[in-house]
Amino acid sequence: MTLPGARPKGQPTRIGGARPSHLVTTGGVGAIVDLPTMSVVVQGTDRWGAERAEVLVEPRLLERVRVTLGPQVRALRAAPWDPSESDDPYARTGVPVSPFPRWLRCPRCHRLGPMDPPGQFTLMHKWGRRPDLAKWVHSGCPNQANRADSKKRACVPARFLVACEAGHLDDFPYVEFVHRGVSGVCPGPQLTMRDSAAVLSPRVSVTCLCGESGNIQRAAGKDGSQALPTCRGRHPHLQRFEGCGRPLRLMVLGASNLWFSVTASALHLPQGQTVKDLVAAHWALLGDLPNAGVAQIVIDSSDAVRALREVDLGEVWAVINEVKANGGPREEVSSGDLLQAEWELLAKPTTERQDADFKAEATETPTGYEGLLDQVVQVSRLREVQALLGFTRLSAPERRELSPANRLPLGRGAPSWVPAVERRGEGVFLQLREDRVVAWCDQVAEHPRLLA
Repeated sequence: MTLPGARPKGQPTRIGGARPSHLVTTGGVGAIVDLPTMSVVVQGTDRWGAERAEVLVEPRLLERVRVTLGPQVRALRAAPWDPSESDDPYARTGVPVSPFPRWLRCPRCHRLGPMDPPGQFTLMHKWGRRPDLAKWVHSGCPNQANRADSKKRACVPARFLVACEAGHLDDFPYVEFVHRGVSGVCPGPQLTMRDSAAVLSPRVSVTCLCGESGNIQRAAGKDGSQALPTCRGRHPHLQRFEGCGRPLRLMVLGASNLWFSVTASALHLPQGQTVKDLVAAHWALLGDLPNAGVAQIVIDSSDAVRALREVDLGEVWAVINEVKANGGPREEVSSGDLLQAEWELLAKPTTERQDADFKAEATETPTGYEGLLDQVVQVSRLREVQALLGFTRLSAPERRELSPANRLPLGRGAPSWVPAVERRGEGVFLQLREDRVVAWCDQVAEHPRLLA
């Protein structure tokens, strides 16, 4: 992860790290990521260095993403990184982040204040060396006046946020909250925050130098929004505001409902491995050939069908005639469900549909399970690609729902690519006997636990 403009010349520098899978499933665009001494929000994809990101090829998944986000999506890309610089402490390649929340609290003097305007808090960083030691310090802390900034204790992020049902996320409005109902405006608010022991609710008081104070507990609960201003429509990952005006809801930094990923995933399935598949895929080239001799010339001269050069010409010509007799290749009607094709291949594994990323073969059913299992398939090679299409806040999307009403965008405009991650592994596919499953469903249909 890189912090834009952290170096003296405005260049980005490393501020932490995350696994590629983390940036798609649990801490992607718009999510708040906890680093050792600070918290940051992952910026939108329009700020990523996409030109240095690897393109992950998975046609079925890309097509599903295009159906959901639009035909302008051209690629699935991994998180940007440069293998030649991965161990370089000065590496500038990475995912851009911004400090969030932008309010900090000094642990020594309890001063609570924003990062802006600069001067009150200072970022101490060795420009790439030991990014885990980067920290914000309170430059004017009276309890650390005799210490150099590099020796001062790190400030901690203020732990309260606000969000609305539309997915906007913002800093807690501490100044407005403390001075709510007070006529006039405090000319120079200087706030302190103190915690007191509590188990069931926040017992945090915020006090201004002018004498006004407020307990965060007033903003909690169902009626807490009445103690807060209305939402101003902030998207910190896009660094912009938009009109909103909805009631705000108190959130705690680190809450699990601040970010839910909206993802789609697909297994790699071998394509075009059988002679019939190859003929159907290149029917425009092979369908009108008059005889086997011309077919041989086309196969020998065209790189598109070079895979057929290793097949006996008689077999190829027989397949062409068979497809022609059936009125041409049968177009498969897509159900829009990525799992359907995966089920069909795993349920009927064949050596003709295998490659470097997929290998599956049926094995013997374990003794004693013949009445329950239809078959057992050993999958010794498997590749999955998962793509991030957006995210939601406060409420999670339904399982495999790609277009929830509260889905938030990854960038400011229509995306031309989306973040993705690939995983490789192995597993076992168990196919249950359908008659036994149906019988069990009928047996428990009236069970009180299912009806409750």
